[in-house]
Amino acid sequence: MARVDPDFIDQVQKLGAFDVKACYSCGNCTATCPLSEGRQSFPRKMIRYALLGLRDKIAGSPELWLCYYCGECSDTCPREADPGALMMALRRYAISRTSLGRIAGLFYHRVFSWILWTLLTALAVGGVLVVRSPRPNLTKAVPLSFISVGFLHDFGVAVGIFLFLVVLFQMVQLARSLRTTGEKIGLALWVRGFFTTLFEEVILQKKQRKCEKNGRYIAHLAVFWGFLGLLLATILVFGVDFFGFPEFFRVAAKIVGLVFGAVLMYGSIYFILKRFASKDSYSKYSHESDWVFLALLFLAGLTGFVLDLFKWLNLPWPTYIAFAVHLVVVFDLLVSLPFTKFAHAMYRPFAVWLAEVKNRSAQSSE
Repeated sequence: MARVDPDFIDQVQKLGAFDVKACYSCGNCTATCPLSEGRQSFPRKMIRYALLGLRDKIAGSPELWLCYYCGECSDTCPREADPGALMMALRRYAISRTSLGRIAGLFYHRVFSWILWTLLTALAVGGVLVVRSPRPNLTKAVPLSFISVGFLHDFGVAVGIFLFLVVLFQMVQLARSLRTTGEKIGLALWVRGFFTTLFEEVILQKKQRKCEKNGRYIAHLAVFWGFLGLLLATILVFGVDFFGFPEFFRVAAKIVGLVFGAVLMYGSIYFILKRFASKDSYSKYSHESDWVFLALLFLAGLTGFVLDLFKWLNLPWPTYIAFAVHLVVVFDLLVSLPFTKFAHAMYRPFAVWLAEVKNRSAQSSE
């Protein structure tokens, strides 16, 4: 029997669902949603679950992750209950619930989040001050004379292992929440659904294209692919420095970094300007965590370009300062990745995969 928590809706409102109590369940939001079809009926179902305090039902619903918050439901709601904002707030709740030690809840708290960001930044700054070389090259701008490549390698491996273990833990938690019950699904459907999801949802994000407008779809792809491109550039450099990759890959990494850095900058600037304008329903109310996430993405790209510029101009100390700031920003971004909005990039494809498999299973049994 599902457990009911009468105080749940008040907790969700603190995560961004401001007006959901105004809902009188007319169903208009579900009727207007371009992605609510077949067995996936939202956001009305999520609203009812939230108002009734059905925590487990919410956490176990793939529909929670299928919404891209285009704002159509909020724009057409006759009670101005803002169901789109509720979907975002419920995702924050779900990330908090499945995160390691429920750490994500701190990132979504109005007070503790700023304390946590301050501590992370102070830790990164302190680390840079401790490991920096006291005698960097002052005749030529060489970032690796300021912080050794050996330290960057060891620290990068440590962060990579941390992220892998945390993400693995949280995906297992998500799988438990979204597990199928009473359905026997063959391996072929799981494999087919995996490749369909990989191509359509991860690479092309086709579902989002159904409901996005005014360039938001392109900007969303820019943020996702920009981040992955910069990650690829970093991997290529590590390959040259530590695994004997040909020197050509260093040149390729530089080109990839410049191209995808510009792509990331475009996407982050687009969303920052949209939130400042606050004209669309999805950007009218922005949670603090959204602002921090976008700021870190923007600063990661900006400091990377500033670093390259100072290095090209052969300005040693400006280069080293830009390098230090870049490392601090990237540290904050990566360490918080599984606990903040970027977790959507992992949670959503998994939920879409599950929904795809269940839909195909239902169709084949009819």
